[in-house]
Amino acid sequence: MGTLVKPALLLLLWQSVGALNVPLEVRQPPTIIKQSMKEHIVDPKGTMVIECEAKGNPHPIFSWRRNGKYFNVARDSQVSMRRRSGTLDIYARNNPEKYEAEYQCIASNQYGSAYSHKIILQLYRPPVWPREIVEPVVVSAGLPLVLSCDPPPGPLKPETYWMSSSFPTMQPVRQDRRVSMGVNGDLYFSNVLFNDSVADYCCNARFPYKNVIQQKMPVVVKVLTSEYNYIQLHNHDHMILYAVQAAPTWLSPTGSSSSILVLQGEELLLECIAAGMPTPHITWAKDGEDLQVASRMKVKNFNKMIQIPKASFEDAGEYTCTAKNRLGYAEHTITVRVKATPFWLEKPTNLILAPEENGRLVCRADGAPRPTISWFINGEPIETATPLPNRQVSGEALIFRSVTTENTAVYQCNASNQYGYLLANAFINVLHATPRILGARNEFIKVTEGSRTFLDCQYFGSPVPELRW
Repeated sequence: MGTLVKPALLLLLWQSVGALNVPLEVRQPPTIIKQSMKEHIVDPKGTMVIECEAKGNPHPIFSWRRNGKYFNVARDSQVSMRRRSGTLDIYARNNPEKYEAEYQCIASNQYGSAYSHKIILQLYRPPVWPREIVEPVVVSAGLPLVLSCDPPPGPLKPETYWMSSSFPTMQPVRQDRRVSMGVNGDLYFSNVLFNDSVADYCCNARFPYKNVIQQKMPVVVKVLTSEYNYIQLHNHDHMILYAVQAAPTWLSPTGSSSSILVLQGEELLLECIAAGMPTPHITWAKDGEDLQVASRMKVKNFNKMIQIPKASFEDAGEYTCTAKNRLGYAEHTITVRVKATPFWLEKPTNLILAPEENGRLVCRADGAPRPTISWFINGEPIETATPLPNRQVSGEALIFRSVTTENTAVYQCNASNQYGYLLANAFINVLHATPRILGARNEFIKVTEGSRTFLDCQYFGSPVPELRW
């Protein structure tokens, strides 16, 4: 059993040195430990909460910026800050709209200031379709038809679906190659038939934030038949009606080309819906060759849609959809560009140094386009901060040589491109601290013979102590 323990001990010792646990009783700059999401949706009918929690020694004091300027919480009767916390409680009984803004929390003590990311506060507004008189839609048989949905704006994209009603029942609209719902929620008919006029059509939208379902006013569809849109053929004693035929044209997207920009990791939806009689068949190609459907790709909606749940750079290219029936064909090329918000390759972490030691903070991020790296000291751009000869920016790293207590601070790394940003706080804490063992001592551990066993020894000291078993 002893041979199983040694590798685990070596691994754990390496991890402990690389991520030193700083006990809170040691004086240290602030660290943000909890914050609201960047896009923060709140219901103004209740208490609107913006979270910000931090630790440090001494315990941090908190302040806020709103839209980039100092926010005096004490002078706003509808806002309070929780005790020993930066969390805001907003009781917006009057004019809650004025609190829709960009917020940033700052946690400070005598050793530095840590910054939260910027929090965009958005108010939840119940989505409601306007009550309006909807005139019947009159269309000739064989022609295409688009019924718009246009759900009201609301937090997060709603899920839409169509119902048809024929007294006294209501049921989902049956979708097929001829009739289908588009990505935008509209209902598309490649061609209408006489029996499409037997029902009212109603678009419904489910909004996920409150799980609310809203219904649009129903629309009546009347399909006309005449000698101009039907051909009459006499077959002995029977008269047969044939809809006038038409070559494919595009309903969505229109024209011969379009483009889509998608961010890496987001959902990519490509859609081609055509009009025509008979109903056109849709096929797909990518970069001039028949589309090879990968395992992470789905062809849906009767071949009218390609869904890629998480887009990657290899999905970029030119996608051509072809609609074809016996009278002809139509092509549409969608150019897909894939970009990326910044993502971490190596995030800076807190660093404990003894006086005269050397160290560095590394901030490595990538994206498309490649992000710009900016450094801050206690929230101030490093370019305007008081210069220190032992501190130097070198590529993606902030280098420190022969540190002194003047280097103790919270350093912010910002990686940004046009699609987003990342913000990381990491402190340098210059101090002398005698070695100490953290956690329980003289602990008795029961193990099963033959099983892998981990012995954890958390410790702290500055300089980093040498640990022996």
